[in-house]
Amino acid sequence: MTNLGKWYDPISERWVAPREPRHGTISSEASENHVRERERTVEVQRIWRALVDCCARD
Repeated sequence: MTNLGKWYDPISERWVAPREPRHGTISSEASENHVRERERTVEVQRIWRALVDCCARD
């Protein structure tokens, strides 16, 4: 990964420093929420496809 350092923003007319990368700061609760949200998304997509397939048969 390349560190670009500070760069000048001509719109705000100021120097901008990049954010420090976060290494492994994800809590177990946030990780569990992410897994639950992903499972919910997959389930919604499955139901949507089943509904579309059902309606396409008529």
